[in-house]
Amino acid sequence: MPKTNFDILWIILSSGLVFFMQAGFLCLESGLTRTKNSINVAIKNITDFGIATIVFYSLGFGLMFGTSFYGWIGSDHFFPEFSETNPEIPVFFLFQLMFCGTAATIVSGAVAERMKFGAYIIVTTIISSLIYPVFGHWVWGRELLDWNHPTGWLANIGFVDFAGSTAVHSVGGWVGLSAMILIGNRTGKYGRDGSVRKITGHNLPLAMLGTLILWFGWIGFNGGSTLAFTSNVPKIIANTMFAASGGMASSLIYGWIRLKYAEATLPLNGTLAGLVAITAPCHAVNSMESVIIGLVAGILMFEAGVLLDKLKLDDAVGAIPVHLVCGIWGTLAVGFFGDLSLLGTGLGRQDQILIQVLGILSCAALSFGVSYPLLFIIHRFYSLRVSPQNEYQGLNYTEHRATTELIDLFLEMEYQKQTGDLSQDLSIEPFTEVGQIAERYNLVLDKIRTNIKEKESLAVELEHNLSLLQSDLSTARKIQSGIISQEDRTTPDLEITVRYLPLTEVGGDFFDITELRPGLTRVFLADATGHGVQAALLTMAIKAIYESLKRGIYSVTEILFHLNNEFLHTFKNLNQFFTCIVIDIDTNLNLVRYSSAGHVPQYILQGNEIHNLEKTGRIMGVIPNTKYTSNEIIFTPESKIILFTDGLFEQWNSSKEEFGEERVEEIIRGLRNVPMNEGIDRILRKLDEFLAGAVKQDDISVLGISRKSKK
Repeated sequence: MPKTNFDILWIILSSGLVFFMQAGFLCLESGLTRTKNSINVAIKNITDFGIATIVFYSLGFGLMFGTSFYGWIGSDHFFPEFSETNPEIPVFFLFQLMFCGTAATIVSGAVAERMKFGAYIIVTTIISSLIYPVFGHWVWGRELLDWNHPTGWLANIGFVDFAGSTAVHSVGGWVGLSAMILIGNRTGKYGRDGSVRKITGHNLPLAMLGTLILWFGWIGFNGGSTLAFTSNVPKIIANTMFAASGGMASSLIYGWIRLKYAEATLPLNGTLAGLVAITAPCHAVNSMESVIIGLVAGILMFEAGVLLDKLKLDDAVGAIPVHLVCGIWGTLAVGFFGDLSLLGTGLGRQDQILIQVLGILSCAALSFGVSYPLLFIIHRFYSLRVSPQNEYQGLNYTEHRATTELIDLFLEMEYQKQTGDLSQDLSIEPFTEVGQIAERYNLVLDKIRTNIKEKESLAVELEHNLSLLQSDLSTARKIQSGIISQEDRTTPDLEITVRYLPLTEVGGDFFDITELRPGLTRVFLADATGHGVQAALLTMAIKAIYESLKRGIYSVTEILFHLNNEFLHTFKNLNQFFTCIVIDIDTNLNLVRYSSAGHVPQYILQGNEIHNLEKTGRIMGVIPNTKYTSNEIIFTPESKIILFTDGLFEQWNSSKEEFGEERVEEIIRGLRNVPMNEGIDRILRKLDEFLAGAVKQDDISVLGISRKSKK
């Protein structure tokens, strides 16, 4: 314990340095995570220290330094009262509190980006109230007024962990590992084929600043563990610097050799690996040994990260390789390199190594053996992990309703993308880079609106020129009803369900079903720009052009090629376009051949499998002489084809949520054993339930095609 006022001042200063490490962890972890989660990580790093303070004061300090119960736990000094007569005790409490907060904050990085905020508070409470104090008693337990008398069972048999490679860092690492296993990996981190997706942090310079803060704070972490300003302090600080530099150098060079490039986070975690490793033996090794300890730590950190990826364990910031693995290595290094006379345990080299191993295993048994069952039970009743939707949106907003200027900008842009509503400018945050981006984007929007107005003027001109064909809405409706049959139909081999729902009395969708010859049916589905009278007139033109092409002279790709050219020639000054798909269904060969001009993916159900009919070329009316490709899919007797226009899924409810392709695909997957007409009606019924009375925003056409059953 500190003996003089100068010693007390040194411990206070060291406590301040260790407390400043919380800022380092905050910068490091928030910088290594994505923008949408950075605020959540920062809040955890602030909150855990406050929680640790309250819990350690009320329970942890007594379990760690109270009167020992057979070397296992302390039994008093709960809610300690501090006085001026023994100032060394509150100073000692303050220093140990900083260590407790460090152990708790290690978990934050390991489980970042997917653990609930409330769950993290639970983990912090478990560490601060039970795991760290109990293991700390085993290693550092002392009589508060007789510091030379160790009380913990590990200390009494000769275990040495000077500043906490195991007692602090491995404790946090083991708890972090148990939480990682229970809550699983971040979505998309590992592919089904075993590939590893690199998720880069949003602000690596901030993470590097955090590393430098931690490096600086470690002066107090190791130097203050003398609990007095002795002549050994300068050596301890120097050894700390040597090991950190060794870890940084070895991780960078070794990783450079393995990866063939200088990966940005290696100097960060390599430095921390060296710092963690030297924490246990810093008082009992020389300068060269400190460098060696750091060099080994840097390599171990890299290989531990590789091993975690092979095991598909997602550590968001590398906390397990740094704090757990290098904490174990640093504890072993006490036995390998420690000056036995300075260790003062009276053990030989081999016995000292064995005792160090026993301490490591004891830490694993307590930290992992207590945290995993406790968290497992809690997880059964209160999910520790956020929902997939919340993870996708980011924990900043879903956990704290906190956004950033950039996120707000992206949300506004995403809404415009999904709805097509470009009538409002983006909000401009003045005097910021995001505001400058929004300002430039608004200029683009203004140009787009101008172009839209010009297009509308041309559309008015088109309507005027075609006024003889549509003197009123009923004329257009009569014409469209003549070219679009809304009745279900059959061929000798196929049953076809038709559902056509124009947004107004007329719409911009067009489809045609033609039996080219026995066993070969051609289906054409198009979706014209806009809806209403203008779109209906456009479908008439599409109908006229398609009729001249559809009869079995041309292949599906040739039809699209000529249709595109003819359409451009007819409407070259109007900037009109449409998407379409043409499908030949050959029941003799059990084959489907199709070509899609910018149309949304369609679906074929085959037993339990679903196949997409993807786009094979540009939309119609953009570039002349566009080449289109075709694809072929087996069309077995139990196969079903579902075709639709984008109006089916581009419908928004009152909560601004889109019906969406994923929801449509999920419904279609459930139609395998359902008659086609019932299946199509089910899709439209689900859409009506989703909209819950909200007005539809686009025309909808759905065609269902299945083979006739053989009787």
